Amino acid sequence: MYNKLHHHLSDLHAFDTAARQGSLTKAAKLLRLTQPALSQKIKRLETYMGEPLFHRQNRGITLTRAGQLLHATSRENFNDLLQVFHSIENEKTTTRVRISTDFAFASHWLLPRLPLLRDQFRDLDIQVFTSQTPSDALAKDPAQVTILSSDIESDLVIALTTPPESTPTNQILFAEEVLAVCSPVFLEKYGPITSPHDLLKLPLLNLSAAPEAPWYNWDSWFQSQDILGPKTHAPTSLSNYALVLQAALDHQGVALGWYGLIDKFLESGQLVPACPGTVKSNRAYILYRRKATSSNVEAVFNWITKQ
Repeated sequence: MYNKLHHHLSDLHAFDTAARQGSLTKAAKLLRLTQPALSQKIKRLETYMGEPLFHRQNRGITLTRAGQLLHATSRENFNDLLQVFHSIENEKTTTRVRISTDFAFASHWLLPRLPLLRDQFRDLDIQVFTSQTPSDALAKDPAQVTILSSDIESDLVIALTTPPESTPTNQILFAEEVLAVCSPVFLEKYGPITSPHDLLKLPLLNLSAAPEAPWYNWDSWFQSQDILGPKTHAPTSLSNYALVLQAALDHQGVALGWYGLIDKFLESGQLVPACPGTVKSNRAYILYRRKATSSNVEAVFNWITKQ
């Protein structure tokens, strides 16, 4: 029996991953296997079990009754193994804390506070990794969130997303509240701008992203206020938020500004509200940490939360 278990352990892990993902394509990508190689592992396990484990469908896969019984056990055991691996790994890497977030948060919230963070934790190697939408990599269970950035697993993830239920492993940093901003020079040239509707006639600066990106763009910002009508100027789309703000600082147009990210520009007067009013959503910047973490990771988590 033990010999058979040893022989099929890799196949069982492949099955468990496919069951979690609900897709052979996603599971193969996660395991860095070709889809035929993954299918072969699952087929081998099905042959050994004498039962099909998945219903193959056009839109993915679902578990058969035998698959449900097997996954109920494999899920818990692989979770336990993962936690043990994380604990052992963290014991050997307690002097390193890896943080993943999006470009905007890294540039305009984290980077200005990085000297304070390093001063507070002088013996820690603080590593920051960025991607356009880190929330794409959030696990279904927020308490077990990990993110892969350049194939590196992070200890902490900061992402703009709909807040989950509050737990010890996630904290809301600030809610999404967005206003239109521009430089004083731009406002003097094009103002006064008395309402958001007037912005349809002005040059707009947009952060380019996929339609499902978890933040406001100009279209969704206007829609949230029931503002309809054609834009006089085609928006200028830029690939990251630092470029959007730089263009606004250079008097090139109106940008969307997130409270919590642009506060220093407003305080210094480099940017000003283009018109009255802000828009709020049900999203927020959330700080996540893995369940199995070192005391150093927990300390950095608590430090960021207090900021």
